[in-house]
Amino acid sequence: MLALVSSELAGRDRRPLNIALDRYAHRPQASRSGKCPQPTAFRGQDREEPAEDAFEGLRQRQLLYERSLSIAHEVNQPLSAIVTNAETCLRRLDQAAPDLDLIRELARRVIADARRASEIVVSVSDMAKGKAPRYLPLSLNAIIEESIASLRHEFQSSKIAVSLDLASGLPAIEGDRIQLQQVIVNLLVNAAQAMATSIIGRSILIRTGLSSPGTVHCSIEDDGPGIEPAHLPHIFGHFFTTKEGGMGIGLQISKSIVEAHGGRIVADNNCALGGARFTITLPGVAGDQGSHRRR
Repeated sequence: MLALVSSELAGRDRRPLNIALDRYAHRPQASRSGKCPQPTAFRGQDREEPAEDAFEGLRQRQLLYERSLSIAHEVNQPLSAIVTNAETCLRRLDQAAPDLDLIRELARRVIADARRASEIVVSVSDMAKGKAPRYLPLSLNAIIEESIASLRHEFQSSKIAVSLDLASGLPAIEGDRIQLQQVIVNLLVNAAQAMATSIIGRSILIRTGLSSPGTVHCSIEDDGPGIEPAHLPHIFGHFFTTKEGGMGIGLQISKSIVEAHGGRIVADNNCALGGARFTITLPGVAGDQGSHRRR
């Protein structure tokens, strides 16, 4: 059983996207005869904009809005960890005999979280610009361990116990490390939030293994209340959330990332701990019979 730590993420505001409409500076003047002018057809660049182009423009604005929200959503976690570590560091320095080894470790965590925040911003920015992700052979187990380490403060302060059942010798997967970490972190944060009102328990179980030859899977289970059956078909939908103050984009972004990596993500209540279970399947690198690489 691996116990790790932190404080719950603060609520987030959803802010509407303000779309500026084109305004026409020139208006027809009334004729001297006093008659009302004929209606004027407004045109953009001397032609009417086809309905398909207008729809595509709105769709692109919506995508930009969602991607902007994703930056705020994903970068909030490492920034919160930076604040927590820095505050702890200052408290330790105020002690009569400060533990310098611990303070150095806290400083290293601040640096690591700052780098992670920067990597997330660059990764999401690249997605918004349409740049191809940086796909490399990766160890799924290593991605999970790195994600847990980044959330150790959340788990410790919330008294959440995390247990790992990671299969050895799994084939490597090919993907973008930061994007896949975003998926795991988001699922872990959701599990922690689902157990926020639990008085006892508060456990998360993470397993990896082979779904079939050449396909790896990761399941994240919790002992929270589970998912309402009526919500299961919509859980990965746009802006669907059951959390007060939630933005409803975390799971939708996670689904997009997993599918972009050729994988699949599903949610159910078939959990050994009694709560919700999220399962990700990803294709392994062709010809790799067992990778121990960590990148």
